[in-house]
Amino acid sequence: MTRPVRSPRIAWAVLLAVWGLCRTQAATTNAFLPSADTFVRFGINQEVNYGALEFLDLYGNGTARDYFAYVRFDLSSLPQDAQLLDATLRFTKVAGGTRNDTLTTGRFRVLGLNDVAGNTPQTWDELTLTFNTIGSEWVSANTYDTTRVTDLDGANEVADNTTGIASIGGPNLVSFLSSRLAAGGLVTFIVDFATTEGGRGFAFGSRENSNPDARPQLTVAWIPEPSMPALLTLGGLLLLAWHRRLR
Repeated sequence: MTRPVRSPRIAWAVLLAVWGLCRTQAATTNAFLPSADTFVRFGINQEVNYGALEFLDLYGNGTARDYFAYVRFDLSSLPQDAQLLDATLRFTKVAGGTRNDTLTTGRFRVLGLNDVAGNTPQTWDELTLTFNTIGSEWVSANTYDTTRVTDLDGANEVADNTTGIASIGGPNLVSFLSSRLAAGGLVTFIVDFATTEGGRGFAFGSRENSNPDARPQLTVAWIPEPSMPALLTLGGLLLLAWHRRLR
């Protein structure tokens, strides 16, 4: 007949090992500012670059005009094998754009730019990118090739016109960021005025905005991969406890 563990020291050793491993796995949170951001215009001034401005102009006018932004973050300072637990991407509404209409979730959309041939490269330059030089991810006004972008719309989405804060988060964002971290850490988002309403839009602060609180921000919570020595130690203690239980 199997007997229970008689030595409390074994049980305490296992508990301490588990506690020690969990302690090393405490989440770290990093806040990132963009390494580059700009917006482009379809329908007018398609050859003009806007990367030095303090705002990201988002605007739609049916199928005739479409202004949308590219925002890149560099996560390469994180360990490439880090486990991402949570993430939030935040923008702040500012003045200066073509329009200053009400911010709503229906008008706010974020897409992840996939790293595939033909797309705008992840190394795009905010001082040279224009609508005429972007890749094949854009199809027509408010329409993108679904094989070239990752749809993050509706992922724990918030759009508060009172505070001017718009954000996304949740598992879809974490999954996309994890894939980009594994590929080197450069991650580009496309931020779009998501409807074809006639002549509506608003602007978000860019990384050049004079108000630091108005700049885009990506917050990431992560833990390192458990080290092999810690896993082997824990496994050994658990095995020892199991054998003692069977004796």
